[in-house]
Amino acid sequence: MTCPIRFLLLILVVATQATDAAETQKKAAKKATRNTSFEYRFDDNLKQTADSIARQDQWFRDAKFGAFIHFGVYSTLEGEYEGRGSQHRYSEWIQVSARIPADEYHQVASRFNPAEFDADEWATTFANAGIRYVVITSKHHDGFALFKSLVSEYNIVDYTPFKRDIIKELSEACHRRGLKFGVYYSQAQDWDEPDAPYIAPRLEGTRKFIHPDLPADFKPDMDRYIAKKSLPQVEELVKNYELDLVWFDTPSGMTMERAKQFSNTVRKHRPDCLINSRLIHGGKDKVDATFLSLYDYNSIGDKEVPTRKLPLYVESPDSVSSSFGYKTKGKCYYHTEEELIERFVHTVCAGGNYLLNNGPMGNGRLDPEAIRLYGVIGDWLKVNGESIYAARRNPLPSRPEWGDISASKDGTTLYLHVLDAPPSGTITLNEVPGIIESAVFLATGEKAQFSQSDNMLRITLPKANVDEYDTVVKVRLSGQAASGDTASDNKAP
Repeated sequence: MTCPIRFLLLILVVATQATDAAETQKKAAKKATRNTSFEYRFDDNLKQTADSIARQDQWFRDAKFGAFIHFGVYSTLEGEYEGRGSQHRYSEWIQVSARIPADEYHQVASRFNPAEFDADEWATTFANAGIRYVVITSKHHDGFALFKSLVSEYNIVDYTPFKRDIIKELSEACHRRGLKFGVYYSQAQDWDEPDAPYIAPRLEGTRKFIHPDLPADFKPDMDRYIAKKSLPQVEELVKNYELDLVWFDTPSGMTMERAKQFSNTVRKHRPDCLINSRLIHGGKDKVDATFLSLYDYNSIGDKEVPTRKLPLYVESPDSVSSSFGYKTKGKCYYHTEEELIERFVHTVCAGGNYLLNNGPMGNGRLDPEAIRLYGVIGDWLKVNGESIYAARRNPLPSRPEWGDISASKDGTTLYLHVLDAPPSGTITLNEVPGIIESAVFLATGEKAQFSQSDNMLRITLPKANVDEYDTVVKVRLSGQAASGDTASDNKAP
């Protein structure tokens, strides 16, 4: 190789590196400048519609604890395909992270056989853990449906040796146990459909990997995809199953007109069915008041915990592990019992429900560690459930350093959640809105030593924690801390 050629190659390499560095800096700057704070995303003047509040009041506001289930073809791969894809934290994204062509993924789907699935066993596990509602992936982004669909044969009944409708069986089992039932449906993303959009422009190139036979001049048509598959399948779900909630996700390309089609379809067939905000808002998007009539409550970001009281009723979609689908390959970890209970408490005290996900195994059985973690939370709720179920958000101006606060519906009782007891053994609470009549530890019923000076309350904690995870002090007031009226509870803090 001659010197001039070497010199030209060197210049090319340096230029390429400089371009890559500039692009990386640009992406980092864009990410850094995006404001995702709760203060920015939730204007204090936001108010949900009266019909949405009425739907919430039927059961959702009192339920507080739900089970989220990510289950599908991807569950059998456990986060890796032929040595690829394990670097992605979410195993349910394996088709994209491992760039699996549609025909290969279809082969995996054709072998999907969760023979050990038992809907009654699942429902019993959830009910015993104090869970009040269940939401399962009826169709995730891979386009495969867990229900019998006349719209597409790419479903568990028509495409697999299992031949059973999981949505039907689980819906019936949950309702037999007194649990509300909902389905997750990916209305925008569908990797099996070339016309469907991707969540981010950087993933657009994935379309060619998944569908290598597409013509070079192919132009995706989202409205064609909606009309052909997405909207008709949602109509099948709301017509054929007893649904209490429809959980939409990743609204790439969704406009008011497109979202209205889905909202109207749900309302037409199941007027009391709840709809979440991801129909049109991403989990960390700024809430646009224009869209509030399309949905009933706000789903915040994945695994996100509110840091303040929020003006709209929200739901935190968390998970027992770092993945939503079942994952054993690559980096993955489970949360501790303490972490999950703390996240649960903060979500309720901010004004919302806690939707805790588990990813069942490919054989159809629930993940044993998820069962254990659900059980720990259930045991905690058996003692402290009064401070969670039917409770309302913290009525005081701020969250205390030692934990958080929830209140009874009628506003006459405060529940002080001591998550981080101070070394002094004493907690204080300012701006108490009334005279304290009594203070007891919820877990034992024993009286708590307290003193009140004007609007400041001081409580002495026992040397040993009353509860391993959250010592709850039940404080009765002579006055009312917050209105029990749902409409006023929806006002901005």
